[in-house]
Amino acid sequence: MAREDLLDGGLSRVAAQGTLRQLRREQLVPAPWQPRRSFDRSALLALARSVRAEGVRQNLVVRPHPTRGGHYEIVAGERRWRASDPEVAASLALTPEEVASLEGEAPRTLPCLIVTLDDGEARRLSAVENLQRENLDPVDEASYRLLLVVDALGLDVGAGATTSKLAQEVGRRLHALRNAPDQFPEETAALRRLFEQLGTLTWESYTTNHLPLLQLPDDLLTAVREGRIAGRSALLIHRQADPALRAELLDRALAGASLKELTGVVDTHQGKAWRTLAAEVRGRLGARQLDRLDGARRTRVVGLLQQLQRELDGGPPEGEA
Repeated sequence: MAREDLLDGGLSRVAAQGTLRQLRREQLVPAPWQPRRSFDRSALLALARSVRAEGVRQNLVVRPHPTRGGHYEIVAGERRWRASDPEVAASLALTPEEVASLEGEAPRTLPCLIVTLDDGEARRLSAVENLQRENLDPVDEASYRLLLVVDALGLDVGAGATTSKLAQEVGRRLHALRNAPDQFPEETAALRRLFEQLGTLTWESYTTNHLPLLQLPDDLLTAVREGRIAGRSALLIHRQADPALRAELLDRALAGASLKELTGVVDTHQGKAWRTLAAEVRGRLGARQLDRLDGARRTRVVGLLQQLQRELDGGPPEGEA
């Protein structure tokens, strides 16, 4: 099943029930529940150049604003809305050279598909649209998946709930489901269907490796968004209570250290460097790796493994009674 099947008929159904209109930019309002707040500067500048040269070529999807008459809430297309801003030079703090590259005027109106959606439908459509069509950073991707998880589980999203707070609450629920899946068969089945449609990972992996990104502090969150630190490295850094260790890990990660290298630093700091050694050796003890050794070296390795096995079993060293 495709991602758009999450929309109970797909994007075509949404389009069929909507009305196309040109709306003034000031009539459009970003949705407060939109998790995406990170917009790549260079990509947005490129889009602003395109908008001024060729206009907005893809319709925004909007719905009547729930409280402001004559205004519309953006469900999908906030990047296009931002790129069409006449004051984009100021919002992006463009250099004089970049300002000169913006040829033409910003459009006064934008093509919009006006649809009638409730809050849940709007969140679902926005999530599917962004996951299909946008180049998302890991944090934004986790955020949009979060919207779909909330919808799949039928959870009540309180007004004004922050993404971090929502991630914390949903995380507790997902951990409970993972620890006792047989007690909640309908919810676990709904999650399984959702992530099969989304592809790329399971809901269990999302719970462990992706959802926690949404609770990172600002410095780590920004670094992950900008691609300067991998998500799992940021989570490792965040778990450290020692400020000095945390600072060292952050410096190393920004300099390009891998998760494996960072884990080694943590193990050494905790007096457990043997963990790194054990992980390294374990990763090299597969049958294929041993097959690649010459006969004499393989014999020595097997002898060491036999000695290690005796030690782990608590037996005496070879040759001792």
